[in-house]
Amino acid sequence: MQRWRAGKARQLLQFLLLHRDQTISGRLIHDALWPDAPWVSGSSSLKVAVHALRKTLDQTALSAGFGRLGSSLRVSTCDSGYRLETRDVWVDYHEFESLIDRAHRAQRRDDPDLADELYGRATALYEGEFLPGLPDDWAATHREWLRSRQLFALGFLAQRRLGEGDHLAVIDVCKRMLAIDSLHEPSYRMLIRVHARLGQLAQARRWYRLCAQRLHDELQVRPDDDTRRVYEQALRGTLCDSR
Repeated sequence: MQRWRAGKARQLLQFLLLHRDQTISGRLIHDALWPDAPWVSGSSSLKVAVHALRKTLDQTALSAGFGRLGSSLRVSTCDSGYRLETRDVWVDYHEFESLIDRAHRAQRRDDPDLADELYGRATALYEGEFLPGLPDDWAATHREWLRSRQLFALGFLAQRRLGEGDHLAVIDVCKRMLAIDSLHEPSYRMLIRVHARLGQLAQARRWYRLCAQRLHDELQVRPDDDTRRVYEQALRGTLCDSR
């Protein structure tokens, strides 16, 4: 979209895309986009935003030739609110969530190879935080939802690579997890485990110390019992293959 005017039209599109092809009440939209303003039936602010969004979508469709491509985005008015109608529109985080759901179903069916493939495709789509910098509660909630799912999927992949003995892949996946959450203790445990297997106890010690320092600085807590146990077993050379 290249023709955004001042106002809430862009955020309105972002919010409606989260609920595409669903009717969302005017009050819910208003509370999400104007959380500090009291709701008034027939809110002029919402009507102005909807009008601006429709104009932008129409202009973009004309310039991009959406109709010829078979794709479309349209905001319709319903008795109880508004609906973003989509046709052949690809959205990265929708695809991400679909792949995660399919992977989890495969995992529950005890099909780890398919789960591995689907989790891998999903995690490749995650390129950073959802709508970074937007402080609205609805955006922050979805941001954390996506972060949590990415961490879960990466955790599965790291555990699989560990079981395969692909130590470099484990390190790379842990790097991705720590880029999302620098306090993610399972990542530190896996790094300690990998370097212990490689006989690199000094590197295992450095990961443990970094984990402990970050937890102390950020949360004023120590590493949890599992992390301390893995570290102590690594130093003694008694690590088993479990988590």
